[in-house]
Amino acid sequence: MSGDVAVDVRGVSKVFQDDQGRQVHALQEVSFQVGRGEIVALTGRSGCGKTTLLRIIMGLEHPSSGTVEVDGTPVNGPGVNRGIVFQNAELLPWRTALGNVEFGLEARGLGKAERREAAERAIELVGLGQAGNRRPHELSGGMRQRVGIARALAIDPAVLLMDEPFSALDAQTREKMQAELLEIHQRTGKTIIFVSHDIDESVLLADRVVTLVPDPGRVHGVLDTRLGDSIDLDERRGSDRFARRRHELLQLVHGRELSEQDGVSV
Repeated sequence: MSGDVAVDVRGVSKVFQDDQGRQVHALQEVSFQVGRGEIVALTGRSGCGKTTLLRIIMGLEHPSSGTVEVDGTPVNGPGVNRGIVFQNAELLPWRTALGNVEFGLEARGLGKAERREAAERAIELVGLGQAGNRRPHELSGGMRQRVGIARALAIDPAVLLMDEPFSALDAQTREKMQAELLEIHQRTGKTIIFVSHDIDESVLLADRVVTLVPDPGRVHGVLDTRLGDSIDLDERRGSDRFARRRHELLQLVHGRELSEQDGVSV
């Protein structure tokens, strides 16, 4: 993969200080690579540092040691080659959906016409072309999250980062958003890294799953979960490979060892 690496995480450790002044080791020597155009999930039990790791890749936090590179360039802070979608869209209530999507483009200094054109493309991509003039309180939870995805995509990042983007949605909306994410990936070819607590979601959507274990957060295994070319969720879920990979991922999440024959690397 070395010639086609989009994200290279090397020996990343993160140490915090708690309220009593004690050191908390959130991450320890985390290393993995993400190929260009790949979907990779970060999963594991609570407290294993998934969100902290995602924020380090975004440049919102700095590692205590180790490095992150995106397309060969070291990450020293936020940049336009990365876009992030949070668990809750956190939209500006006084702006329309289209206005919220334009927000990130304003920070880049784009002119009004160019901003509007890019925002409209992103809104169309997530299927909200008819809702661009609505304000957040007029949108459903799923629609607000689509606006958040459109806002991240509008800057045309090389890497899309997502922190449990569908966890706050009801089951039906969540499944619809999962299907739409696969459609967006098929149409754009973006590199996507997402955090999820959901085993089924991780196997259904990701090409590979990086499993972290806590105390401190570290990589326990990387499982190849590719389910073929179909993006139909029912077909994916009904395959024998899905059932096997789901079982293997559960074992990894609970700290059990798998062999290379299981498609696991460490």
